[in-house]
Amino acid sequence: MTTDIDKLQKEHAEFAKLLGLLEAQIALFHLGEQPDYELMLDIFYYMTSYPDRFHHPKEDLAFARLAERDPDTRAKVDELARLHRVIAQSASRFVDSLDAALAGAMLTRESVEAPALEYVALYRGHMEVEERELFPLAREKLRDEDWAEINASLDPGEDPLFGRKLGERYRALRDEIARNANCGCGTPAAIPD
Repeated sequence: MTTDIDKLQKEHAEFAKLLGLLEAQIALFHLGEQPDYELMLDIFYYMTSYPDRFHHPKEDLAFARLAERDPDTRAKVDELARLHRVIAQSASRFVDSLDAALAGAMLTRESVEAPALEYVALYRGHMEVEERELFPLAREKLRDEDWAEINASLDPGEDPLFGRKLGERYRALRDEIARNANCGCGTPAAIPD
């Protein structure tokens, strides 16, 4: 039986693929090549329109429930909830620099690269802490009724990139993932956003 923690971990693996693609685009700067700003923007659009709206709120509720069951986790839970906000702010800074680059603004490599690398480091670090410290505790301490309440309080949201129906905006990104991230995914029939 797939648990809610299994689903959250699966999403982490999918997010890690996107972070890898983003790092590959940033690495192009060092090779003297032009990164694909549109692809990078699609990655950030996805990361702010799905995980920030559906994945992180579920984690926040689950971890808050965990802190009720195990008060020793309160400090770590509070820190991860704060990190979710910091990650969203970091993404916003990067999207602003990408939008400027796409609009033709002359930007230094550093002004695009630094916020992207900051975002990747923050995201990878927070996923590692969740998987190493909080997911095992949540798996052990949260009950089926906890998960039922958490899920009932959230809009599950259809994942427009890794879900059953591919959002039109994500066609090129999904193709890139299939080519480079070894996701084992084909390109499903797209639906309009």
